[in-house]
Amino acid sequence: MTLPYAYRILVPLLMFVLVACNPLGRVEPTIAPTMMPTLAPTTEPMPEAPTPEITSEPTAAPSAAAPQLSFTPKTYTDERAGFELDYPAEWTLDPSSQVGVRGGQALLLSPGTTPETLANGGTRVSITTYNWDPKNDLAAYVAQRKVAWDASGFAIIREERWPLADGRVANIFVVKTPEQPTFTLLTTIGQDYLQISGDGDSALVEEIAHTLRPLQ
Repeated sequence: MTLPYAYRILVPLLMFVLVACNPLGRVEPTIAPTMMPTLAPTTEPMPEAPTPEITSEPTAAPSAAAPQLSFTPKTYTDERAGFELDYPAEWTLDPSSQVGVRGGQALLLSPGTTPETLANGGTRVSITTYNWDPKNDLAAYVAQRKVAWDASGFAIIREERWPLADGRVANIFVVKTPEQPTFTLLTTIGQDYLQISGDGDSALVEEIAHTLRPLQ
């Protein structure tokens, strides 16, 4: 049987529409969107770091100590000039005496040593104050002492500057003499000048000179 012309046109058209809407002929499944879980905010506080336990009281930093002396000290004091220093307790003090018209001198003598003679292995220290012009001019005084050493043929083998406790400066010399090296400290004392020098054990003379300090 032959279909009418209208059916022959309509049926293919309907099939084309169905294929165009679902070319594979299957129904696509519907996928519901996945929801990310929401984390509820916590109200509990974060744990604090443990506090270290203190087992002892803090201690203060130690203060600077005075240099340890190699000898048991005794103190030499010059109240007029306003200074003092330490020397070995077993030594002898020869009190200050006039030196010319412009100075005075005291001697510190190790056992067996006299002002004129140095004992074998002994040490002798002189403490001399000078009234010299120009006043309070350490550079000029040091220059004068250097001229005197040079004229005597003595060579300076060491020269330093020490700051003193009261802000003054001392010039330090080790001078080579025909007998042995001698140590000398030169500084001002008021308007005058102070010289500490010695022979024998130069290291001990220097240690004694290091204790020089103004009277409190």
